[in-house]
Formats: sequence, C-alpha cells, structure tokens
Amino acid sequence: MHSFLLKIAAFLRRRYFLSCPAGVFNLCFALLVLAVYNQTFFTKIHELSGSSLFTFLTFVCFAALFNMAAALLFFKYSLKVLTILILCVNAAVYDFMTTYNIAVDKIMLLNVLETDAKEIADLVNWHSAGIFFCFGLLPSYLVYKIRVIYRPFVRELFVRALIVLLSAGIAGGLIFCDFKNVAQFARNNRDVKYYLLPVNYIGAVISAVKIKLRSNHPLVKIGEDARMHFHRQENGKKNLIVLVVGETARAANFSLNGYARDTNAPLQKYLPDLINYPHVSACGTSTAVSVPCMFSAGGRKTFDAGRASYTENVLDIMQRAGYKVWWRENNSGCKGVCSRVETEELCFGDGYCPDMNLRQGLADKLAADFRDTVVVLHQQGSHGPAYYLRYSGESARYLPACETERFDKCRREEIVNAYDNTIYETSRFLAALMADLQRLGGKYNPILIYVSDHGESLGENGIYLHAAPYVIAPKEQVNVPFLLWLPDETAAALQIDRDCLQKHAGDVYSHDNLFHSLLGFGAVQTSLYQPELDIFAQCRKSE
Repeated sequence: MHSFLLKIAAFLRRRYFLSCPAGVFNLCFALLVLAVYNQTFFTKIHELSGSSLFTFLTFVCFAALFNMAAALLFFKYSLKVLTILILCVNAAVYDFMTTYNIAVDKIMLLNVLETDAKEIADLVNWHSAGIFFCFGLLPSYLVYKIRVIYRPFVRELFVRALIVLLSAGIAGGLIFCDFKNVAQFARNNRDVKYYLLPVNYIGAVISAVKIKLRSNHPLVKIGEDARMHFHRQENGKKNLIVLVVGETARAANFSLNGYARDTNAPLQKYLPDLINYPHVSACGTSTAVSVPCMFSAGGRKTFDAGRASYTENVLDIMQRAGYKVWWRENNSGCKGVCSRVETEELCFGDGYCPDMNLRQGLADKLAADFRDTVVVLHQQGSHGPAYYLRYSGESARYLPACETERFDKCRREEIVNAYDNTIYETSRFLAALMADLQRLGGKYNPILIYVSDHGESLGENGIYLHAAPYVIAPKEQVNVPFLLWLPDETAAALQIDRDCLQKHAGDVYSHDNLFHSLLGFGAVQTSLYQPELDIFAQCRKSE
C-alpha cells in the first residue's frame, strides 16, 4: 500500500501527465465539451426530432464545428487559458441548467449581473461546489498537466487550415445533404440553442455587453409637458398611490384566481374594495427586464434594457407633474427605475428579511408630509430558490415545506408548499398595508395596486425558477397577479365607477398598461398618455 501511494505521489509530482499533438488535444476537447456538458442539449434534440440518427448526426456536426473553432482559437499561448476558462464556466452553468432545467440567454445573464450577494448565496451550496470541482477544477488541472505539442509555425498553420477545411466540409455536408429538414427543424426550434454550452453563454455575454454599452448615454427626458389636471371631486385630500411591485408571484397560485388553497385568505375582509385582474402578463421573466419594462413608456415589444437605463420612466413624469415619488426597496435594487427619486434601502444582511419592513414608519411619514404622493414598495416576495426564507412562522400554513435551496433534496410537493407559504405571506403584508392606508383616509384618497414582476416555474415539465427566454417561457413565468384596492371614498373622489372596473376585470391586460394607468389615476396630462392602455379610463365618470 505504501509503495502504491508513493507511485501516486510521484505521478502527481510529474510536470506533465501525458503529451499529445495540438490537433488531437483540440478534437478531444471538442468531444469532451459536447459529451459531458451538453447532455441536456442532446436530450432536447432527441425529444424534438424523435430520431436517434438525427441526434447522432447533430453530435457529429457540432463536433466538427467545435473542432474548427478550436483550431482557429487555441494556439500556444491561448490554449490552456481559454480551455480552463471554458471548463470552469461550463461547470457552473451546467450545474445551474441541470438543477433547475433552465436555458441561458442574455436576459438570464443580465438577471445574474444585477442580482445581489444574498440571491447568489441562495444558489451556491455543497452540491454546486462538488459539481464545480468535478466538472471544472479537476478537468482544468488535467488540462494544465497535459503537454501540448506544436509543429513548426508554418507547418502548424498549414495543418490547422486543413483541419478547418475538413471540419467545415463535414459540418456543411451533414447540413446540406438534408437541408430542407435541418432548416425546418432549426426554424421551428430556435430556442434549443439556449441549451448548447458554451455557445449559449458566450452569445449571452456578447449581447449583454452590447446592452451595457448602449446604456452609457446621456439621460433622455420624456413627458416634459406633464402637468396635473385633476378629474376628481375636491374633498381637501391629496392623492396617495401605493404601488407594490411583487417578486416572483405567479397568478396560478392566487386563490383569488381559483387556486384550490386559500393563499389569499388574509385579504378576505378587504374583498368589497378589492378588484382582482386574473389575466395579466409580464414584460419579461426576470426582474432585470420586467421592473424597468413595466415603468417604461414603450411596452414590451419595443423595450430595450440598454435604452431604458438612460431614459426617464413614469415615476420621473409623475415627479415632474408635482407628485412626491418615493421608492422603498426590499429586494436586489430597482434596476435603475428609482435613480432620480427618493429611495430607501430597508433590508441589509443575510437571512430572512420580511416584507413587513416596507411598512416601517410609512404611515407616520405620509401623515407628516401631506402631498400628492406615489409610493413604490419593492418586495422580496417569493424569490427562490430559498422560499423558506421569505415567510414568517405565521405564514407557514402548508407543510412539510422545503427548507433548502437544493430542490433535488425535496419532493415537489414540499417545494410548492414553501412557495405557497410565500404567497400567503404576501397576502398578510398587503392586508396590513391596506389597514395602514385606511387609517390615512382622513387625509388622503388612497389606492393600492399590487402587481408581480414575473412568475415562477414550480416543476412543471421539470422546470424550476424563472428567467426563461420569453419566446419559450411557460405561462407560469409570464402570468402574474394584479390587484387593485380602491375604497368607496377614493372611487368617488377620483370619479371612478368601481362596478365598471369589476365588470372589465376579466379582460386581458399586461405590464404595458401600468404606465398609462398610473398617469390616469394620478390625473397627469402628457402627450405620452394613451387612454386606450389605461385600465381604468373606460370606467372614469364624465365630469
């Protein structure tokens, strides 16, 4: 045994474990990346095509393309740096994709770039560390210990040119021998590219960099003609619009939308004044997109994350018109939306950070500062995968609940239980907030709007969390809850027919309506306002 250990030690002390020509190394590396890190990609190919032969030929085609890329990029001084970098990033992305069955695109990357340390910590655990060691560090160490042999410079270039031509010929031949079917498959399944490592995250990095570069731009002002023009009965009160931006709440798990569990039970006493909109879709499937998009003027189809970072939004317009605008943050930031308005960060440190913090001192401050006011409260809400950290003991209604970020350690029922507890916690928070606003009814015309930024997948088709590319996003990530609390006195003051609102609550809406609805409720006149996109305009009584 001792001699065996000595031999292992001697082997590890060797400068190189083995030697191989550069061309052989490149081909082996291409095959390694495809065979080890792209199991999800080829599983998707096989499921979509239904053909083992098509899947095999796809593997051969990409092996040729990856080998061609390696011949063009991996030279003496770049080979080990690039291959080790790819292996390490592959390992991290592979773990994330396989654990939550998530695709990777520019929006996913932007979401990661704009998250905070606490959210990242939720995704890092011993399992992910083990995957990173086995699929990242260990193969990187082996690459480091391989002696790659290069030919004389001119001959090396000549051989690489042949490899590029041969690889291109193989890939081209496979594609064009059945071009019609290949083209049809690619056209009908464009989303499958989001599962191909490292192509998906390299493309995402390029796109994200372009977006960030576009954001380096002087501020673009909009709605400079904004002014207040109240269509309300004068009652000596100021308007108070409280907008709660929910986090990761999906409409499907709201009992107000027909969910079997009574997750909205705390709102029961407020139902006479509460209007539920069950058919509302989000701008995106991640906070990084949805939050700036829902406050923007253009809506989802024209939204550009880079342009939004240097363009004013509805909060700027309302502030210009005379409203005091105030943002309270209990999440990972406002994504640039609150950059020019008063902002408070209410949660610091790790662990459970209750959304009830958002109420702290709110009523007192509003009572002391008597102005037309817009308050935005950005929740921690139902952000995963650490759902168990998003609710208090009073909301632990559904048990047993998953109490780890590792979904593979919990049954799906336990994951759903933990998530439903977060929805119940949100209902408790909204009910407490409505009670606060009722007490301010002597000074203000209060309304409360609640809308989530995006939804969440809870294991449907094996998918968890959110941030799927919008074109392939499941409805659970897109359909979001939207509530309006409008007391009788406020409805009368703002000349709103609440019965009419209730009648149209079942219509189809989206985040695109929020910009114009806020302007309408706030009686802000500007050329940007489109009454047809104001959810409440059709129910405003004529003056």
